[in-house]
Amino acid sequence: LILHLLKGVFCLSTLKSTNLIDKVVWHDCDFTIVGGGTAGCMAAIRLKELLPNANVVIVEKANIVRSGCLAAGLNAINAYIHKGESPESFTRYVRFDAMGLVREDLVLTMAARLNESVERVERYGLPIARDDSGGYLHRGRWGIVIAGERLKPILAEQVEKMGVTILNRINVTDLLVDNEHVCGVIGFDVRSGNI
Repeated sequence: LILHLLKGVFCLSTLKSTNLIDKVVWHDCDFTIVGGGTAGCMAAIRLKELLPNANVVIVEKANIVRSGCLAAGLNAINAYIHKGESPESFTRYVRFDAMGLVREDLVLTMAARLNESVERVERYGLPIARDDSGGYLHRGRWGIVIAGERLKPILAEQVEKMGVTILNRINVTDLLVDNEHVCGVIGFDVRSGNI
């Protein structure tokens, strides 16, 4: 049965015929976000801003307070458009840095909203260093100095404030698909083994 579940063959009748049905925990929602790193948390927050009545769930294999590639913190946000720069100049920089292996349209779209995202996390409470004139303290051409060790706890707190359901320590193993549309996920609790 476990091999079938991992391959996406999810059959309730098969589960009922085994002793695993007692280990199945169901969660109904409108949106499931797999991964509670920075991007997952920001996506959940934005969904709740746009659709306040939506039932949003984050499924995270660790704990959203310290998960993802920024879990331990960092001392800078390395993507900020300073005065004299533009989304286009940022896109040129990324193209050069990635030796041309980029989707410039996607980078340009993202770059146009970088500063908005920085201001958003500052409103949530992220400390950002300031220079003598009150602007953000530069760290290189594209960066600003932050108290990065606080980023994930701040985002986790904001996710909770927005009413997002958080399922920590659930390792998602597959997507449930119906007629080529994702309609759910399946995973297991890394501590209890529940499905």
